[in-house]
Amino acid sequence: MVTSTASGRKLLMVACLLMTFQFTAARAESPEDGQAENPDGQAEPAPARDTSSGNSNAGEPGNADTVLPAKPPANPGFHSDRVSISLLFGAPISAPTGSFISHEKSYDNYLLYQIQTNEITTDLLGQQARFYNPVYESGAMFIWDLEAALSDHFGAGATLLFSSVSSRRQDVLPWRDSSNRYIMNYPDERVLYSEGALLGFVSYHPFSSSRFDPYVKLRAGITFAHGYSHQYTIPDPYIFESDLNNGRGSIYGASLGLNVYLNAYSAMTLEFSSIGRSISADQFSNRTLNNDYLSIGFTLGYAGF
Repeated sequence: MVTSTASGRKLLMVACLLMTFQFTAARAESPEDGQAENPDGQAEPAPARDTSSGNSNAGEPGNADTVLPAKPPANPGFHSDRVSISLLFGAPISAPTGSFISHEKSYDNYLLYQIQTNEITTDLLGQQARFYNPVYESGAMFIWDLEAALSDHFGAGATLLFSSVSSRRQDVLPWRDSSNRYIMNYPDERVLYSEGALLGFVSYHPFSSSRFDPYVKLRAGITFAHGYSHQYTIPDPYIFESDLNNGRGSIYGASLGLNVYLNAYSAMTLEFSSIGRSISADQFSNRTLNNDYLSIGFTLGYAGF
């Protein structure tokens, strides 16, 4: 009886070991979590999560990322969103003209006539008076332009302009010699005319968003002038100084230029400008002055506000 009981216990232990071994083997051959088993018994990978919305944790609230649209690249040249600043340095390409200059030349011619007719015989050093040809030269011009586009082809803006005209010429001294004749001075180099002006302008650009940007500008504004000028074409013995007092007037002109854009924001600028003025002062009611310039500089452009 004891022998049969011990044999039964051994058989029960062997059966338990066989069941444990079969369970372990079945566990090792089963597919992992997230994998589907195909009819052939092979595991298939779980489907990938949808991350097209830019959120890898779609199931977790509060972790969504905001994706903004990409900013379009800036375009070179002139277009409807353009605002630009230009700084130009202009060299004169013609002699100054107008009634302001012609009046001063008439004064010079009168002095020459006085020397030729011996009405003026001596100079500052007591020597024989001589006449030296006068010289009138336009100085450099500086322009600062601020321009805003009104459309893809038209713009408007404001200009600050500075220019001058110099002279090298003779004049009589404000006193006379013992014979009651004028005394001739030697040539003196002076600034005949200098100005600061504020202008408005409209512009036309035939090409839009082009690296090569030709343009035309029409300008008009007000100018404030300093310098000197004679009231008459003959010397006035009662005037000691010929300074230009309360010089002001209108200024106007046209410019033809070209911007060559190096990138979307900067350009080299070449411009031809013809500038005219109508000036009044205490010495005279109205005189004109005209100059032509060729300018070079740079332009900085950016998108509008």
